[in-house]
Amino acid sequence: MDVLRDWQDAPAVVLSCPGPMRRHTAALLPLHKTTLPQVFLGGESQLLAFAASVPGLAGRLFFAPLPEMFSEPDSLHAAWRAAGHAAPEPGQTVHLRFGSVRDARILKNARNAAVIAESHSAPPLTASHHPFASGQVLPAATERLFVYGPHTRRPNPIGKGALPETDLAESAVTADLDATPPRKPQRAGLDLVRLAKYDAAAWAAGSMTTQDNDGLPAADTRPAVLLPWNMAHFGSIVPELLKRLATLRRPDAPIPVMVIMPFNYLGLTGIIRSLIADLRAAAAAPDALMNEMFIARVTRLPGLAMLKNLTRTVWIDGNDPESWWTHARFTAGGFEPILIDPGQSQPAPNRFPADEPIRIEADTRFGPLSFDAKLPALRALPHLLATTAPRRRGPRRA
Repeated sequence: MDVLRDWQDAPAVVLSCPGPMRRHTAALLPLHKTTLPQVFLGGESQLLAFAASVPGLAGRLFFAPLPEMFSEPDSLHAAWRAAGHAAPEPGQTVHLRFGSVRDARILKNARNAAVIAESHSAPPLTASHHPFASGQVLPAATERLFVYGPHTRRPNPIGKGALPETDLAESAVTADLDATPPRKPQRAGLDLVRLAKYDAAAWAAGSMTTQDNDGLPAADTRPAVLLPWNMAHFGSIVPELLKRLATLRRPDAPIPVMVIMPFNYLGLTGIIRSLIADLRAAAAAPDALMNEMFIARVTRLPGLAMLKNLTRTVWIDGNDPESWWTHARFTAGGFEPILIDPGQSQPAPNRFPADEPIRIEADTRFGPLSFDAKLPALRALPHLLATTAPRRRGPRRA
């Protein structure tokens, strides 16, 4: 395929993205046998959209949950045998890594490339001595970049200069959505859980059952908002925005039903549990708030129709380097995203200014990191809330 150019004759193309190993049944498996628990946003969606955009590679696409685990050739050869595929000669396999630059990994004895969806953004104000803390560098074995356009960043490998790069076609953003025919809403494709019932172990395992899921009553006409949360972006304003909304909620002044959609989630990091604790501390009636806020993810694309039955309003954190990707995905999915914009733009139907500077201090697996960001001031939140609308009673068409 032309997208791989010099690598188009590779006998196997291994795709990977961040995520817990325990979601998967093998260390290497054909892509069509892979089940990812969150397919609409973040690195997982980037991987699946790319795969859908190159149908000619379908028989050569494989998935590795943790490519870095193959430290010796023998272990990789065993994985190829278990996957029912002859082991390619050393250096013939192509490995494409999706997801945050900080979480880039390599596959030894392969030609490694990083697929970059993050846009140009300021590095953290402070960073530890961890080699990947800045989010601006890649592993030294990375040989090429695949990018979505001039707005995406161009990180360099450690100790090296600029890499060759390949622009991906527009189809690499939404090919999986375009290939999914409209269907009736399917609850099996959407995990939706009240924060009051959130179970960290079940969420991390990606094994939610129908009994684990909640739903908004059909007769409930309160406005609802989808709030995507990039957990790989440690400078996200989403937790602070939710805390401010929690302080506004009163019995005589309800806030919209907030449906939080975390993505780029690595597992039991405790971040979601910390958010829940912070929201409880901020709310005047914490138990009521926990039953009015939800956590959600799309596990299969037909679940998007069910999500649209809840609401089509989406607030997107414009500080997030993946905000353009998130915006493009929701737009293609038939939603009505509003960008919370830290720039200087004026209010518009699809854009809301973030005018209050804040500093976010995060204790991360890369050490303490500090970020400058902007979010809507408390006085502006009623205007942001006014962008929501009551839900219609009963389902509406996708």
